[in-house]
Amino acid sequence: MAGDYLTSGAVRITGLGSDTDFDAIIDAMVKAQSVHKQRLITWRTDWEDKQVAFQELNTMLLDLKTHMQTMDTMDEFFVKTGDISNPYVASATADSSAAPGTHTVVVTQIAQANVLTDLATGFAARTDSVAAADGVLELTYGTADPQTMTINVAAGTTLEALVNQINKDPDNPGVRASIVYDGSSYHLQVRGLDMGADKTVTIGAGTTLTGFEAADWTSTQAAQNAKFTVDGLAIESASNTVADVVEGLTFTVKDAGTTVITVANDEAAILSNVQSFVDKINEVRTALLNLTKFNDQTVQGSLLTGNYGLQIISSQLKEITAGKGLGFDYDADAISTLSQIGITTDAEEGSPTRGLLQIDQEDFLKALKEHPEELAALFSTSYEGETDSPDFSFGGYIKGMTEAGSYDVEYTTDGSGAIVSATIGGYAAAVSGTTLTGPSNSPVAGLVLNVANLTPSSTMTGTVHLKLGKAGEIGEKLTDLTSSVSGPLHILQKNYQNIINNINKKISLEEDRISRTETSLRLRFARLESTLSYYENMKTSLENQTKQLSSSTS
Repeated sequence: MAGDYLTSGAVRITGLGSDTDFDAIIDAMVKAQSVHKQRLITWRTDWEDKQVAFQELNTMLLDLKTHMQTMDTMDEFFVKTGDISNPYVASATADSSAAPGTHTVVVTQIAQANVLTDLATGFAARTDSVAAADGVLELTYGTADPQTMTINVAAGTTLEALVNQINKDPDNPGVRASIVYDGSSYHLQVRGLDMGADKTVTIGAGTTLTGFEAADWTSTQAAQNAKFTVDGLAIESASNTVADVVEGLTFTVKDAGTTVITVANDEAAILSNVQSFVDKINEVRTALLNLTKFNDQTVQGSLLTGNYGLQIISSQLKEITAGKGLGFDYDADAISTLSQIGITTDAEEGSPTRGLLQIDQEDFLKALKEHPEELAALFSTSYEGETDSPDFSFGGYIKGMTEAGSYDVEYTTDGSGAIVSATIGGYAAAVSGTTLTGPSNSPVAGLVLNVANLTPSSTMTGTVHLKLGKAGEIGEKLTDLTSSVSGPLHILQKNYQNIINNINKKISLEEDRISRTETSLRLRFARLESTLSYYENMKTSLENQTKQLSSSTS
């Protein structure tokens, strides 16, 4: 047909026959047909942006969870300081149970390992032979439970080879050989690997290796125990590090002398722990507020305004920070909520920190001075059990199965004093003698109580508290919220991906429809171009014929 041509299999319109740019007309019509496709693309971008926001929030929640794990035990949170008057004599480390106070340590001797050196026999080089003929070196380690090692030394064995033979012997009882140099000669030295008076090294009577008999050796360091006093109490130990002398303290003695160790609560470090707790939670709260805020002036919401998944996360984190600790009691515990130690939510209208946690340092430090253990427990106690009744005591729990909390307990005995029924938290407990156990598939699963009062024909009641601090509670909640199986963010991302996949299908269908429409338009306009060209040619032919007739008539 006149006026058309093919490019890449598509019909293109030149407009040569009619002087009309049909190609531009078709492009405009196709563009008009693409409006719905563009709407779908914009819609898909919106869902993709939400997915990205979920991924970033999930990363932030995982970071918060990791941070909570750095302070979810008493030893991590409840930091102690140990001021030492003479650190060269002794040092001490304190855990959360160490009470503030001063302790005097007097060291008379430190523990050390036994060292034997063959000073009688020296060698010019490490590679010199130690045996002119075959011989035996017998080493005995320990006095309370002596163990003997017999080394068969072949003629020509070098000093280095003998060291390796001792150290690599499968029957080595715990000694290590080495070569020492005194400035003129090389000597064999054998050292016990353990400290203490009982860990002696001796040369056995069965030794036949010339130059290495018992008389040739010198004890260059005696095996001895550490001897020191703590607040006047005499201590003797095979180790220089001793725990349990004072609850919560581990002492390490270093040299003879006297030092004074002062233990105190490290208020600055504890405050820093709490400030980081507040800051990390506020990071997540700020992200949630930004993603869900609504602008009253523009009457527009944010990317995820009204999203139920974010509402779940926000409300659950708020419940933890606002409510009492799991297993804590308003009446029995001096501190059971964050608000009691100066940590509250800023509720002031118009405040730039509205909705975020804030800490009153003065109130916090006051609570720390008055109730240090209780404050630390609110943050970092980990499944500590107790009861409010002398009739029964806490026996244990199963980690990962028993949920922290406060549970009412009731049990009934018959005329002989045997327990005939019992409940924990309203759930029927298993009874085995004087032991009550929470049933499976319940919050008290694996919770164990030991009954002490078996008064016949009686019913006893009380409450068991299984305490979990705020750091641990938040960490466990974040484990649920960020679960790759059942977490709300995972479920929403999965749902949103399904929506995006459906939009992609619609876009693909639109692209097929637009392609077919464009092909149809090009064929139609190609035919129009051809028809117009035909009539244009006819017109030209008629005009020419008319001119010829006019010319012939004249």
